[in-house]
Amino acid sequence: MQYSVPQFLDVEDKVVGPFTGKQALFMIIGFGVLLISFTFFRISFFIVIAIPTIILTLAFAFWKPKGFTVSRWMTNIINYYTTPHFYVWRREPDSKMFKQTQRKQSSKEVQAIPISKNRIKELAWLLDTSTSVSMSYEAKARPKEKI
Repeated sequence: MQYSVPQFLDVEDKVVGPFTGKQALFMIIGFGVLLISFTFFRISFFIVIAIPTIILTLAFAFWKPKGFTVSRWMTNIINYYTTPHFYVWRREPDSKMFKQTQRKQSSKEVQAIPISKNRIKELAWLLDTSTSVSMSYEAKARPKEKI
């Protein structure tokens, strides 16, 4: 049985005509503020209140700077300024903090064993062709070489 997989999950459903639920809510709130200010104040004071109200209503309903809604921006700003911040101070290390040790000279210096080009090609082939290399087998097969 086949099921349809929903696509475009980031697109909100249109609730009221061409507007989503949030957009309709912001428009209703803005219209309510305009209606209340129109009924209680004179026309000159109403215009002073109406211009910022219209700008804020349209910004909250339609403007998405950098892909986030203005309400999301406001929520993030409020959360940033109301939550405590935890800063961690790390002291810069100075030379007195660490114990300095000198390397001991051993009487037997380990000589580097030269590896042939054929051996390098074999190792490259092993790495290219297999998903796991058995290092124990390699070490037993060639005990003189250090892998």
